[in-house]
Amino acid sequence: MKKIIAVAAALLVSAAAWSQVMSEPGVKNTLSVSFGKSYLDNSAEYDPTGLRFFGFVDTVQTRIDIKKCTVDAMLNWGALTNDEVVVGKFTDDFYFANTKITPFWYTNHYQDGTWWTNGYAESYYVNFIYHPHKYWDLGMGTRLDWKVGPAPSYNGNLWEPFCHIVQGGLKDAIPGQADVVGYTYYANSYTAYYAGQTKSALGIRFHYEDFIEIGGAIPSGVTTDKPVFNAGAKIHPADFLTISAGVDGLFRSTGNLYGGATIAFKPFILDAYLGIDYKEDNKENGGRWGTGAALTFNFSKINLMLKPEAGFTFYTYADYTMASYGGIRVNWELSDKIVLGGWSSLAFGSKNSAWEDVKEKEDYWGGSIFDLRPDFTWIMDKNNSFTAFLDFQHRNNYAHEILNTWATGVYWNYKSSK
Repeated sequence: MKKIIAVAAALLVSAAAWSQVMSEPGVKNTLSVSFGKSYLDNSAEYDPTGLRFFGFVDTVQTRIDIKKCTVDAMLNWGALTNDEVVVGKFTDDFYFANTKITPFWYTNHYQDGTWWTNGYAESYYVNFIYHPHKYWDLGMGTRLDWKVGPAPSYNGNLWEPFCHIVQGGLKDAIPGQADVVGYTYYANSYTAYYAGQTKSALGIRFHYEDFIEIGGAIPSGVTTDKPVFNAGAKIHPADFLTISAGVDGLFRSTGNLYGGATIAFKPFILDAYLGIDYKEDNKENGGRWGTGAALTFNFSKINLMLKPEAGFTFYTYADYTMASYGGIRVNWELSDKIVLGGWSSLAFGSKNSAWEDVKEKEDYWGGSIFDLRPDFTWIMDKNNSFTAFLDFQHRNNYAHEILNTWATGVYWNYKSSK
């Protein structure tokens, strides 16, 4: 049962408060193989590829702690079928590459939207962290991932078997620029910079026991002429309460604000969050704010976990209507070896009310996305597990174009033991 608990914990919570992407020293390897029906973006039109074999992807992660230093790294390598559409062929020539593409990409890479919602993973990351004192960390890396509070869940990295779409699959754009829009960026990671489209940063943080954390970061690509600084903080004043706040892009008019809280009630855990995203022009260019919450229920007698969540996005431009989504993650431990799980969500995008005055667009709407992603995990031993998954997605975009995609495959996960 301890092995099952460890897997469930990995599904439910992020890394420990002071950890990096990997929560402890060791090696993780994730090998996936998948096939299905994807859609490629071809000159703003979706081109159905038919049933295709997607290929193999292997992702290696490692973390090494040596005295006062931590090195954390990942490399994503693929043997993928050709991107070009070949009608009637299940597979095409393979190409081998250090790639950003994962099985998640084939059902979630859609037209436009920003870097934050385009379905790509990092092809690699490298982090170096120096601990000069037990209460201080100095870090530089391409993905430090230092977070202070909760945000809409995605349940893992894009190359991992339990990862699902974030915020119901809503795109980071304004109505008409992408199929179904309404994504809100929550600046709970102060080592990422939204406007700069980067997770690379130099960071420093102070943390005292499990009581308080205060940190700051300089994102990659900024200059002294136009400085940018990110900051985050959280406080854990009582066993049942954690309060967090963050600023992304301090000293810029396009900075983003974040606030979050986690409250541990006896029957469940409540995560709540607020994000305010600014743009160069805070109206037509899509300035927005969002809020949402998640509840985590653990029914220990039957080894069942339920985590429903919902979120809402409001644009500052009056003609853009509200976007919303609701979703739920389920995890059910049938035995020490078998875990059934899944994610499902339904999202409704934002609409431009001005479309009603244009004859060719008067029937346009915000669009919708339905996603269903069941998974089955077999735990072989304390180091190895296999997960089979199916990811089905139905999109009805703002112009009433129906887009169906699906993928299925198997992940083999290896994690070294202490």
